[in-house]
Amino acid sequence: MILVKNNLNLMFASGSKSTPARIISPLRRVSCLVAVLLCGHFCTPLLAAELDEHRVEDLEYGRALFQYFQGDDLGAITQLMIADERPQIRTRLQTEEARLLLADLYYDYGLYKESQELFARLLNAEVSDSIQNRIWFNLARLRFEQGYFDQARDLLARITDTLPDFIESERKYLLTNLYLGAGEYDQAADLSNRIDTNSIWRLYARYNLAVSRIEDDSYEIGNNLLSQIGQMESTTPEMLALRDRANLSLGLKQLRMDLNEPALESLSRVRLEGPMTHQALLATGWARYRLDQFDQALIPWRLLLQRNAIDAATQEAILAIPSGYAELGQDKLAVQHFEIAASQFEDQLQLLDGAIASIENDGLIASLRENAILFDRSSLQRLPPSSDVTPQLHLLLASTEFQREIKRYQELLDLRNSLRYWGTSFPALELMLEERRRAFELQLPRLQQSTEIEQLELKRAQRDEFARRFNAIDANQDYEAYATSEEQEHLERLQRVTRSIEKVGGQRNTSYQQSMLRLLSGLLKYEIATDFPVRRWKARKQLIHLDRALAESAYRVNSLGRITERTELNFNYFQQRIDGQSDRIHNLRDRVGQLLQAQEQHINNLAIEEIKRQQRHIVQLRLNARFELAKLYDKLTAEQ
Repeated sequence: MILVKNNLNLMFASGSKSTPARIISPLRRVSCLVAVLLCGHFCTPLLAAELDEHRVEDLEYGRALFQYFQGDDLGAITQLMIADERPQIRTRLQTEEARLLLADLYYDYGLYKESQELFARLLNAEVSDSIQNRIWFNLARLRFEQGYFDQARDLLARITDTLPDFIESERKYLLTNLYLGAGEYDQAADLSNRIDTNSIWRLYARYNLAVSRIEDDSYEIGNNLLSQIGQMESTTPEMLALRDRANLSLGLKQLRMDLNEPALESLSRVRLEGPMTHQALLATGWARYRLDQFDQALIPWRLLLQRNAIDAATQEAILAIPSGYAELGQDKLAVQHFEIAASQFEDQLQLLDGAIASIENDGLIASLRENAILFDRSSLQRLPPSSDVTPQLHLLLASTEFQREIKRYQELLDLRNSLRYWGTSFPALELMLEERRRAFELQLPRLQQSTEIEQLELKRAQRDEFARRFNAIDANQDYEAYATSEEQEHLERLQRVTRSIEKVGGQRNTSYQQSMLRLLSGLLKYEIATDFPVRRWKARKQLIHLDRALAESAYRVNSLGRITERTELNFNYFQQRIDGQSDRIHNLRDRVGQLLQAQEQHINNLAIEEIKRQQRHIVQLRLNARFELAKLYDKLTAEQ
């Protein structure tokens, strides 16, 4: 996460201040000091408030975020790509955030072209203001990474509103670096002071400002800033590493200015166990030596000799000790230590030759696997060396390029494992598909029976008959047709009474009975006729309900027919996909295997090149040792 200007090397060489420092991804928020890579990988978690502001509403996006924060970038990318192919209802904001995350992951993978294309598509799609501002920031970061500093500054100027807290701090940090690159120190200082005091980006910005001012001959300003950082209280690995870096940078600058006692004070604040320890010990020895305290200068140099012999600081300490004796006129001691130094350099060259031979026989890859470096860098600190290559891993892991190539190799291993898993899943998928097809075929006769068209046509005919009768009754105003069963019974009884009266009408007087019959018939028919509108409305309502039920039945019959047809098509489609994907997975596994071999060779070449660089440095040191040794022999011979 830190971006430190690497302008103070071991031997106090002056660095360039024309190019701004390099930054990394803002969403990852991973702290990565180059030297801290030797000790492990540290993540800064999101603040609780930031998590509350980022509410996840889409399940697929939530899964991708989970994998992202677990460090599984490949899994997060895969999940986001799968989610984009599935037609689901998503909020517009969540869709934009998912695509923004995918673009950021492409950026982290070094896929700058793909990342930029996705950002461009987001901008063309009328995104919300908050997403647009974040896109401007990511594009600015991308341009900064590619070295287009003017374009990066222009893109940052387009941001119209405050970004989320965890991005806003890095935006100001990025802009601070751009100011430093342009020599606008006042603007850089003002902006660095406006970064959130709780953000690590504030300290990184002030560190870069301090180094830039020191290199621009503004020692007092740089000294004050570096002293503040170098004396801050902290217990986190990242902050401790930054504090060591600040003290080392200040001490080296003071040594270049012949401020030896202040340099000792600054260097004394560097931890004895940390990524900057070796350089600090070497510089401390030179500070003591310049103060004519050679005996005390030997203490840190001899302490270096007990540490990693292939470290550049240790190698120079090996040569510094006899050089000091020679300067003090102790020629015999100097000869003895120069001979020891030459012998040690010779042994180191042989070890490096062995390391190269081991790498050429795949010893490096085997060592990485054995020490689990591909999965956990800190394991190298816990496990003893197991091959000729392991001691060199400390220096190799300090290389950003080597780290990137190891990550790519790990991703290829993940792809191969995923392809192996998917390849073994196809038999299970075929079995599942066959079982579902068999179950469907068993249920198909019952399904077809329940959806026979004949039954539906019979019900529709019955409905038509009911409608015909309703229309006839309505047309004839046949109100008796809507009589209840009880009323029908009364009507039939009245009919029977009428026939009885007619039979006895010639034998006796039936005027009373006829009068009563007319009264009862009139009352009954009046009641039926009065209720006719209500009963007619109920009949029409029943007809409407029947039409609706028939329409729904017809829809279900048609739907079940379509479902049956679609299910058959789906079975055939999935079978074709399974048959095709199996061959595709096999071909992809072969391709990944080839890429793995090529990546292993590339890693080996990087390691060999680094070891050869070490060899060239040691050869020069050995040459210096032998040259000084020859001069001393000549001097001692002349004295005799």
